[in-house]
Amino acid sequence: MDFENILEMDDRVFEYWIGFTKEKFNSILEEVPRINETRKGCLGLAALLMKMRTGDSDERIATLVQVPRRTLENSIDKIREILLQDFVPQNLGIYQLTREQLLEHKLTIPHGIFGNENNTNALVICDGTYIYINKSSNYMFQKQSYSLHKYRNLLKPFMIVACDGYIVDCFGPYKATTSDAEIMTNLFSEGSALRSYFRENDIFILDRGFRDSISFLEGCGYKPYMPESLREGEHQLTTAQANRSRCVTICRWVVEAVNGHFKRDFKLFRQEYFHRSLPHMMQNFQIAAALLNRFGVRFVDNIYATEILEIIRQQMNLENNLANMVEAQNMNRRTSYFQSITADRNNILYFPILEMRDLILFALGTYQIRQARSYYGEHVRFHGGYRIEVCSEQFHSSEYDLRGSTNGTTLIRGRIKSRHVTRRQYYVYILLENNIPGRTGITEYCCSCLVGRRTVGCCAHVMTLVWYLGWARHQQHISAPAEFLDGVIVREDDEE
Repeated sequence: MDFENILEMDDRVFEYWIGFTKEKFNSILEEVPRINETRKGCLGLAALLMKMRTGDSDERIATLVQVPRRTLENSIDKIREILLQDFVPQNLGIYQLTREQLLEHKLTIPHGIFGNENNTNALVICDGTYIYINKSSNYMFQKQSYSLHKYRNLLKPFMIVACDGYIVDCFGPYKATTSDAEIMTNLFSEGSALRSYFRENDIFILDRGFRDSISFLEGCGYKPYMPESLREGEHQLTTAQANRSRCVTICRWVVEAVNGHFKRDFKLFRQEYFHRSLPHMMQNFQIAAALLNRFGVRFVDNIYATEILEIIRQQMNLENNLANMVEAQNMNRRTSYFQSITADRNNILYFPILEMRDLILFALGTYQIRQARSYYGEHVRFHGGYRIEVCSEQFHSSEYDLRGSTNGTTLIRGRIKSRHVTRRQYYVYILLENNIPGRTGITEYCCSCLVGRRTVGCCAHVMTLVWYLGWARHQQHISAPAEFLDGVIVREDDEE
């Protein structure tokens, strides 16, 4: 490979090492003319992008491009400084992004749930991410960089992201011992640039790590939202709490996806960071964020976004009457009420046949559907199938205001093993209206897990039964995921 004439390399080889096509590489050179004015600036840009792409050491990259390591490091340092001065400010930060431009970075579901009709409220998602580092002989730095949560040494960049994946700004790196709430409070302190940029009633989608900053943000006039936490003494969220939590998580996945793009496109941030390069870590992170903003693909609305938003509005204030009945009659402990059956292709006559579109609208997304296949694999591999039961007793649906007809219903119960705790299982209940096709035939559902009472979407355990009974068992072939791993670990006799 001739790195002296890098633009003459084969297109596939170029993109493999650099991570960008030649067209994108040339656009950087055009936008930042100072690179070409620098001696071997084109090679220095290629070496910096190669380092971020592959995560290789300076010595290995120097050997690959056939220049001395010291010369390569000096060239990379110059190009990095030029990018930070000329490229990053044009593609990252609140100073290059007007409020009107921020309001254009929107999606239907987040703004439909939390925004107003006039589209005057900005909506952003905040989160910290981790970059793992090695242990240090500098004891003060070692204590500051060791996370008791992850049991590893790390530093924390912090990001503010629009709901279509555009990175508004990034900050840091912060100590591993600094919570997201502390970072948020510091960034929005009185007189700060962010405090001036964001306005009253702007919306912040957060996770539970920000709980100690909620009152502060509300005092600033903002509207923060985060998933609900369990009340003391409770083992399950209420229906209203679970629904509000689902409205947050259906929007918050964007920041997790952006974090994933950093680790996917730039291996430098995926592996343990070299101590020698730590002084430039945040600068590299900002360059990567600017590159993602400049060349990355923005998230777009799901093709079912309008229908999903309408379903959320319809079901947001519904009570989970089936969960109330299960709790009142203590059905989890009653075996005489239910008759066991085998979930094969033909014996559950009343369960409606569903299309993939029905599953997406039932779950309000695809995450639970992907989880369902893994739960299916867990049960099929070592248990032969699901344990599914049909209620054999008459129950008074009118007493609990169950939705659906009063006499043409079937109640089924399933037991789904936890994916986290081996000995834990969850009870799933699904109420069917007989002879009603499609997802409308499923009138109510609940689960004994933390969010099992939600009526906005469903948990992964409910989806596991719905996915299998309504869709998977009607397919010609459904395989468990990652079957090649089944024989890797030596199993004890009781596991077999």
